[in-house]
Amino acid sequence: MDIGCAILAGGRSVRMGRDKATAAFRGATLVKKVYDRVREVFSDIIVVSSLHTAIDGVDAPVVKDLLPLQSPMVGIATALLHSGKPRLFVVACDMPFLSAEGIRCVVAEAGGEDITIPVIGDYYEPLHAIYRRSCLAPFLRLINLNMLKIRGVFPYLVVNAIRDNPCFLKENGRLVFSNINTEEELARINTPTPGQD
Repeated sequence: MDIGCAILAGGRSVRMGRDKATAAFRGATLVKKVYDRVREVFSDIIVVSSLHTAIDGVDAPVVKDLLPLQSPMVGIATALLHSGKPRLFVVACDMPFLSAEGIRCVVAEAGGEDITIPVIGDYYEPLHAIYRRSCLAPFLRLINLNMLKIRGVFPYLVVNAIRDNPCFLKENGRLVFSNINTEEELARINTPTPGQD
């Protein structure tokens, strides 16, 4: 497969107030949960973070953000620079409900486009998407202009939008790319009731 994977694990976690990647989640950590899921699909995995040099239980190289700007765009650009693969599936470290089916759905839809990205309603999910190395130059231009929204690059690239595909919905109605932002959210899902994930 010519697609690798990058886990972004260096976010500011402002609302949680601490490093989300290593937050405890059902006997492991959030980033370990994500790593275990993407490993079902990819053999070439890197972690992008300026907060870690290694992560317990995650057997993947950790690369430092190329700039001290903690934003997904910088993380994706960093991953594209460091990966040996021409395309990367990029995911956030705080998405514990990922499914191999949802990931494979994006992989199956990816062709020659620069970006293959899920869309639910009007919302694009940039941290469950595939980016081609051709994205790197436009990303770097926007970063230089301090324009850090992923959608800002869309006019300059070919984007394949996967719209409202049921493969992104789990049985309980939760989206596979639902993420965790606060201690309260983490506490609420950390001890599942019967029938939950």
